[in-house]
Amino acid sequence: MNASSFAWIPDTAVAGWVISSPYIWPTLECIHFVSLCVLMGSLLVIDLRLMGLYRDRCASLVSGLIRLSLAAFLVNLATGLLFFAGNTFKYVGNSAFNLKLVLIALAGLNALFFRFRLGGILDTNDVTRSSVAVGSLSLLLRRIERDHPSADDHAGP
Repeated sequence: MNASSFAWIPDTAVAGWVISSPYIWPTLECIHFVSLCVLMGSLLVIDLRLMGLYRDRCASLVSGLIRLSLAAFLVNLATGLLFFAGNTFKYVGNSAFNLKLVLIALAGLNALFFRFRLGGILDTNDVTRSSVAVGSLSLLLRRIERDHPSADDHAGP
């Protein structure tokens, strides 16, 4: 990422708001962390079902978890954008942050594949090679993102 492309962000009202109080950044971190836990927990149940570890018909449970995980992702997206606005140049050019963006994009593609190719499998007791691959890839991507140093470091400005 070219740092000059983002030079205007620290001058915005949003960036000013994020760094204006010693309480805003830690509050955003708490919201980000809790929604990340909700996201990861709900995705874990979905991934385990895709991998065949829970074969009972659980379409209504998984359907609710999918909506919950989408809501948690949107909260994480919003707080992540606020972190970026509040400390732009910490993230621009940071290889851990760049890797995180790539992993989020891959996870999004994985989710789209699930939605359009495997969504019906949740209504059955079936497990396919594709469902095991999607569930496994999802778990692997979260493991890589979690273990990468400083990829989730949101220390204040």
